[in-house]
Amino acid sequence: MLTDLYSRRALVWAFANRDFATRYRSSVLGWAWSLLQPLATLVVFAAVFSVVFRIQAPPLGNGNGSSYAAFLFTGIVTWNLFSSILNLSMTQLKSNGELLKKVQFPAWTPILGASIVQLVQVLLELVVLILMFLFLRNIGWTWILAVPILLGTLLFSQGVGLVLSVLNARYGDVQYIVAVVLGAMYFLTPVLYPVSMVEGQNELLGWVIKLNPMTWYVQGMHDVMYSLVAPPLWAIASLVLGGIVVFWLGFLAFERGSEDIGELL
Repeated sequence: MLTDLYSRRALVWAFANRDFATRYRSSVLGWAWSLLQPLATLVVFAAVFSVVFRIQAPPLGNGNGSSYAAFLFTGIVTWNLFSSILNLSMTQLKSNGELLKKVQFPAWTPILGASIVQLVQVLLELVVLILMFLFLRNIGWTWILAVPILLGTLLFSQGVGLVLSVLNARYGDVQYIVAVVLGAMYFLTPVLYPVSMVEGQNELLGWVIKLNPMTWYVQGMHDVMYSLVAPPLWAIASLVLGGIVVFWLGFLAFERGSEDIGELL
């Protein structure tokens, strides 16, 4: 697998460059839209859930009160990495169907190329998040641990996305099912609320949230960026290792399932 990824790196970058050139090509604001959408979501959700539902964020790591907006945006950045990779991966085989019929190349290359472009967008959101914490003076060495957590999130998301891309090429209903699942999963991931709100309130719901893999990644980001708490080394290693395993399994499943993909598109 690593050999294939390395040998096809130029082709992956070629697809990434194509997507860089075409994304927001006809819009006036261009890449600014990549920040306006999550920021608009942040403003609306922060107003509704902190004012109307009165959800209290945990204390900031620096001990200077709390910030629901910062807590929420930390979760949104992590969730957006997951959901955007899944949604993009599902559409790439169909959008490159004509090219796959005419030219022989690994079908996973346009998927990884599109994911690189999406990763840049998430990194822009991460820069905004860092600026927010700098303004709040919530700064700590634990920020470094965000790198392996986001890496694990990326690998986990891409592994699942590779499997979904093949399934969606074979069965058109998959993208609609995934949209419903992601909608429900968003509220079952502690993006809008701290896990402590659920613990002790509803045992079944608590277990569902804790068994949700994205809970581990979002909670990890909340710990290192917001609370400035370093999780145990084994926890960080588990997030990265879990992402590697899911990506490896997803890549193998994609290779087997996409052998006749040109005939299906």
